[in-house]
Amino acid sequence: MPEHRSSTFTLGYEEFGRKPEQFVDQAIRSSSIILDTNAVLNLYRMKPSARNEYLQVLEKIANRIWIPRQVANEFHRNRISCVDSHANSLKEKHAAVTEAASNLRGALGDFYKLHSLADGRSAEHLAPLNNAISRITDSIAAEVAEYDLSPGPLLSRDPILERLSVLFDGKVGVGIAESEQVDQVKEAVRRGKESIPPGYIDVQKKGEEGAGDYLIWKEMLEHAKESKQSVLFVSTDTKKDWMRVQCGMIVGPRPELVSEMSKIAGVTYHQLPLAQFLARAAHVLDVRVSQDTIDQANETPRDEMKAKLHIEKRVQQIQAIEERMATMQEMTREIAQRRDAALQSLNAARKRTVGDDSPQLVTKLYAAVDEAQAYLEAVEEQYQIARDGLAALRSQRTSFINEVRVLEAYAI
Repeated sequence: MPEHRSSTFTLGYEEFGRKPEQFVDQAIRSSSIILDTNAVLNLYRMKPSARNEYLQVLEKIANRIWIPRQVANEFHRNRISCVDSHANSLKEKHAAVTEAASNLRGALGDFYKLHSLADGRSAEHLAPLNNAISRITDSIAAEVAEYDLSPGPLLSRDPILERLSVLFDGKVGVGIAESEQVDQVKEAVRRGKESIPPGYIDVQKKGEEGAGDYLIWKEMLEHAKESKQSVLFVSTDTKKDWMRVQCGMIVGPRPELVSEMSKIAGVTYHQLPLAQFLARAAHVLDVRVSQDTIDQANETPRDEMKAKLHIEKRVQQIQAIEERMATMQEMTREIAQRRDAALQSLNAARKRTVGDDSPQLVTKLYAAVDEAQAYLEAVEEQYQIARDGLAALRSQRTSFINEVRVLEAYAI
């Protein structure tokens, strides 16, 4: 008879919940902290104040930072283009928001002129909307004005790179041996085809060119195996081939990564988005990190996330308006047909009165003419109401579309 065995209901399922703050804090205090490429490049996308706070955090953990060679390679390839791309993105965002805001103001003004709800108080109705538009345009203008980097000067002297060279000195991996590069890229492609994390999304899109994430992971495994230190990976990558996402929420790193790190290196593995890392580091390391810095470290800052959620709401409203417009257009066509039929009936009644000499019949025909005329006027009134309602819907739809354009430009 086989031996009866039992186990706990929760042991082994730890990765299905978020790690408690104590675990995260301890990881920040004692783990080997590894940065991905964009976590470093984000320094070049930040305003000076946020950049300085981020660098102060890195200085606090300088003795435990480790940078994979693949990260260093990607950083140096993309440092200048990152600045150029961000500066251009800010300019494009500013121009797009300014243009879209102007169109939206015009559309809103036209809508309130047309719509009877304005009651002669359109300025009062429009004030909150105009204030909201101004807040967005002012925010973008301030963002553009505060950004202090441009590619040209950085080619000859880069103060950020100078500080990083001190911080990361002696803390960069040697990378995967040249003799192993081909085999490791093939392994990345194999894993990509089988959707084994990390990095399989890039591999499935780009083939061998998308192997970078796996090469970083391979270096991390070898470093952890050698150092025997637990690993905290700080990344801006929250895709599902790195992080476990459930119901739209990031739960933690993929369990497969935790398991592989434990199996190969015998250490614990955890991963944090850059914004969350900075927020907890401020508490753990007793260093100032403002909310503005945390927002800038986040790939989708709070205001941009709100903008995107509002876009979704407006798109749903536009779809509802279009459905109402389709119904009203059909109603307008039916009323127009009834109007045409009533007009034909009225003309026919008038012709009969002209061609008949019988006073009694003429009286009846005139009554029929009056009835047809009244019906025609009622239908005409319905038709005009329907046309006005359709015009109001079209104007509101235009306003919402322009508002979506403002928000989309803001959330580039």
